[in-house]
Amino acid sequence: MGTCYKGGSVYYRSIGQNVAILKNDYPYANGYFGAKGNSKDPKIRHILSNDPQKIARDFYDKIAYGGVEEPIYSKKTDSIIGYKTRLADGSVISWRNVSSSDGSPAVDVNIERSCDNCGLKQQKIHFVKEKHS
Repeated sequence: MGTCYKGGSVYYRSIGQNVAILKNDYPYANGYFGAKGNSKDPKIRHILSNDPQKIARDFYDKIAYGGVEEPIYSKKTDSIIGYKTRLADGSVISWRNVSSSDGSPAVDVNIERSCDNCGLKQQKIHFVKEKHS
């Protein structure tokens, strides 16, 4: 029995392959997705939408496509609070439905061990409800 790759991919993919597709769907500049968040840390990003849960999951599914996924469990309740996917280049992508910092859905992009990050920078993306005036 072989390994099952996220999204039904037939091979183990790298983040570089996935970022090329994401650049068409989400704001991207200088290695970062979205806009700088309220934090002083430039690695904290925001992507605004009317449906943050749906958009966060779509982003995660695309950036993690072709990786090996495993659940992330809460230490308090032992329930699943998100998923972590390892890609062929060494990148690790994590999605949590509720971030501990502000309660928004978040995707962490960890390229620390990547051998093919295609210019993408380490970042944490919060998916935030768009405010209408």
